[in-house]
Amino acid sequence: MSSSLSFKNILVVGLGLIGGSILQSLKSRSYQGNTYGIDSNLLAIDKANELGLIENKDKNIKGDLQNLLIIFSVPTLSITKAINDLNLQTEDVLYTDTCSVKSSVLEDIKKRKPEFFSKFILSHPIAGSEQSGLSAASSTLFDKRLTIVSPHEKNIEEDISRVEEFWRNLGSLTKRLPANSHDDLFAKTSHLPHVISFALMDSIFKDLNDETFLYSGGSLEDYTRIASSDPVMWKDIMIANEKPIIESIAHFKESLEMLAELIQKKDPVELTNFFTAIKTSRDQLLTEEK
Repeated sequence: MSSSLSFKNILVVGLGLIGGSILQSLKSRSYQGNTYGIDSNLLAIDKANELGLIENKDKNIKGDLQNLLIIFSVPTLSITKAINDLNLQTEDVLYTDTCSVKSSVLEDIKKRKPEFFSKFILSHPIAGSEQSGLSAASSTLFDKRLTIVSPHEKNIEEDISRVEEFWRNLGSLTKRLPANSHDDLFAKTSHLPHVISFALMDSIFKDLNDETFLYSGGSLEDYTRIASSDPVMWKDIMIANEKPIIESIAHFKESLEMLAELIQKKDPVELTNFFTAIKTSRDQLLTEEK
């Protein structure tokens, strides 16, 4: 943990998979500061304290914490209430979040006091699991995973860098993207795959019921793993990022309809060319990323 850019106190609001993994990662890296956690579920606070992840045993956090980072790790549409419920009297603080949609969070914090808005640096760790809750937390969740940081016009470079360094200290890589660019991009690369996975399972369940996985050979389980993701989190993402997601679904429908037409034509050359072009592009892009 970098001594020059670390925080003396860290408060995680929301002790689910991501919030719990932040605390697990700090503990595994022998973080020397103080860690605190708040959650709407008092049992989660109690469990986090029992695991030695946080110092507090309830929602009461002393209000004079200095050099403090507060991380809001709650479902996207819950962040307004989470901010409103926070009652800490300290000025030496930075704020960040882990929400999967940035524009809606930006819209919320813009309405608040200028000193709060300027100290809130939006971020989104691209890490997770179909599992949810504190019990699914992992100290290695952020290792070599990307975290997007979305500065706004009132942030200063020093504060942005401190938040970036925090994520790097958890093993993450960081990249900056404006909030609207973040939402458009992840509507295609993350939100749409979840839409497809949920919809695919719905379609197959309706046809096969209890036999859905009986003859899959494992491929269907692998492909639809993300359909086991937290329903509340994904409900929030769909609502908060509605327009880019609907646009992504429309583009996907075009590709699906084009493929359906190729299948109906039963042209082996066109089908082979289509599959070959997609395979070549995918393999090349993945090779370039390594």
